[in-house]
Amino acid sequence: MSGLKGRVAQRITSSLFFLSPLVTSAIPRLTVFFLPLIGITLILSALRNGSGLRELLTPSASWTPFVLLALYLFFNATWAADQPAALGAASLFLGASLIVCASIRAVPSLPQALLHRAALAFTIGALFGALFLLFELVTHALIMRTALNSIDWLQRNAKHMVISHGEVTKIKPSVLDQNIAIAMFNLWPGLLVLKGIEGGARRWILIGTFFTCIAVTILISVHHSSKVALISSSLIFMCAWIWPRVTVSSLAALWCLAFILVLPAAFAAYKAELHMALWLPTSARHRVIIWEYTAERVPHHLWSGIGAASTPALKPRPDAGERPEGFIVQPSTGEHAHDLYLQTWYELGLLGVILVAWAGAATALGIYLLPSAAQAFAATTFFVCLAIETFAWSMWQPWLMCALSLLAIYVRVASDTCRRPSCANSA
Repeated sequence: MSGLKGRVAQRITSSLFFLSPLVTSAIPRLTVFFLPLIGITLILSALRNGSGLRELLTPSASWTPFVLLALYLFFNATWAADQPAALGAASLFLGASLIVCASIRAVPSLPQALLHRAALAFTIGALFGALFLLFELVTHALIMRTALNSIDWLQRNAKHMVISHGEVTKIKPSVLDQNIAIAMFNLWPGLLVLKGIEGGARRWILIGTFFTCIAVTILISVHHSSKVALISSSLIFMCAWIWPRVTVSSLAALWCLAFILVLPAAFAAYKAELHMALWLPTSARHRVIIWEYTAERVPHHLWSGIGAASTPALKPRPDAGERPEGFIVQPSTGEHAHDLYLQTWYELGLLGVILVAWAGAATALGIYLLPSAAQAFAATTFFVCLAIETFAWSMWQPWLMCALSLLAIYVRVASDTCRRPSCANSA
């Protein structure tokens, strides 16, 4: 009977690990759905194997900054400009942190066969997800257009698509930016799984196919943040492969240093008139304006910030002022700072900056605890998150918070498969 239950648990877990990267590559917002599903599945399996719930949820030294940050977010919400949004962000952060903490602690108590199947299922799902995105890119979102034209209740946004006679005829490539980011997140954990496959020639063919498929998908997209992450992460991986401990320490230091440098960097970019530089993409010029405008207001709320997820509440109205000559947009904070470090300063203040910097550094240094064969891949994955969050979305977007939480679980499961001798020997 116990053997039957084990096989059922393996099938459920591997199915979820296959569907999660595949479905979220197509619909990123469903990360909010898959994070609790995968977390609960891993936790229940651990409980069935003798782990206690208190053991899984009790904070350790590495999780202390996340607990303190969650408590501070609830405190910060008491003065937030948008209290419901701030409380929502705090609640989601706390819930995601607890799921990740318990899931990661559950992994060592799970059978190796279950973890191996789950890791391989994740990689296959990530590959199919990238192939789906590649098809959408080369066909100008054929599947998405067909779905929008066939299903009445699906939301249409004229800002991102061309609608003619009630039919969607064109979708802007930028609509797939979130999808491309999911593919970028999945790249290095998937390569880590494939590295552990036995058989030299077959393994390298699979690694090459997986990398090429995701890389081509990213490069032909219009998501510049993922392109930067792809190219630069390849360099980081080489450094981490040769000097793992130095690279991990440098990434932790870089994370903290970014909070110190972000304000002068925002002012320097504006002073250099990069927002007027025609050789930069429009999105980059827009960000320079947002960064400078936001950075100017940080000193007004230096200690406490305006409150998590509260930037939209204080965003100037479109008719609040004229657009200066040569500016592509009116100066404003936008909906968010398009930079995690600057957004943290503006919304959470100095104490929030200290806690977020501590949490990120603790995450980076936690890579030391992984098997040596997995450290370069985990370090590169951390850098990918760092790179994308430097230019992309609000740190409080639910799909992104859950995507990063899922990524932590993927990396932990993939790393645990490296404990077997065959993978360790190949390092």
